[in-house]
Amino acid sequence: MQFAATNVEPSPNSKVTVTFAGLMLLRPGAYNTLEVGIHKFNRDHTFQVMLIVNKPQRPPRVIRLLAGPLFSDLEMIVDPPGPGIQKFVASQDEFDRSNEENNPLDFRWSFNLQALPGHELVDINEGARPVVKLNSGVLYTPNLTRAGLDPLLVSGLDEFNLHRFSADLGASVELPEGAKMTLKWTELGEPQEVVLPRDPPDPDGTTYTVVLLNDPLISDPPAHDELEEYYKVLKIENQEIPEDMQCRIVVPPNHKSDEIPCLAGVLEPPGTH
Repeated sequence: MQFAATNVEPSPNSKVTVTFAGLMLLRPGAYNTLEVGIHKFNRDHTFQVMLIVNKPQRPPRVIRLLAGPLFSDLEMIVDPPGPGIQKFVASQDEFDRSNEENNPLDFRWSFNLQALPGHELVDINEGARPVVKLNSGVLYTPNLTRAGLDPLLVSGLDEFNLHRFSADLGASVELPEGAKMTLKWTELGEPQEVVLPRDPPDPDGTTYTVVLLNDPLISDPPAHDELEEYYKVLKIENQEIPEDMQCRIVVPPNHKSDEIPCLAGVLEPPGTH
């Protein structure tokens, strides 16, 4: 299963934008949907969901919706759902990470763990469940790691220059007239719901950003390899991934945490990404 591709560039200013940052894994779900496994096996990373309300000519307003692990699936339901989940692919050319002429919004900048050597069947274990679900939107890269850092992917004795990759990921959700997005989750046993656009109505031109964040709470956390963390929540055919199959990301010393932040990863069959 793979995300359907579109060459129509997504709008960074869509009615609703969903952003994905930190330790989480995006994968195709049933019926052309998105599932996001939230890594919960690291005590330094805290999962948060925030809503940013962007009113015209006003500073953004941040509303915290959730802080802490999920106890059931968090659903983001667009009604009517439109074409479902798509990924923005700017061209049919083979994607070359070293080419700075690539469209910076292209989803193929993202880090696909199923494309690593021997990882074609990798999937999440219970350490990345429950999941977040989204039924409509266009996936893209809103932010890239800084050029010139040249992180390395190490697989056994082999090294590959990653050049740049998605620092975080996003989904552009256009809501035509009358359409709604409803967020549903459970907190402390109580059902919660937020509907966008909000009622009473916000001013014309208001946009919304739903931020999914699974990062350390401090701005300068200890250095760590995200792939080492991801292997805690990954499996192959219900088995842990042996150490001799595991890959590493090696980054330059003394880089800032926002230059190569905790990356959100992707699980999509190789050859499609």
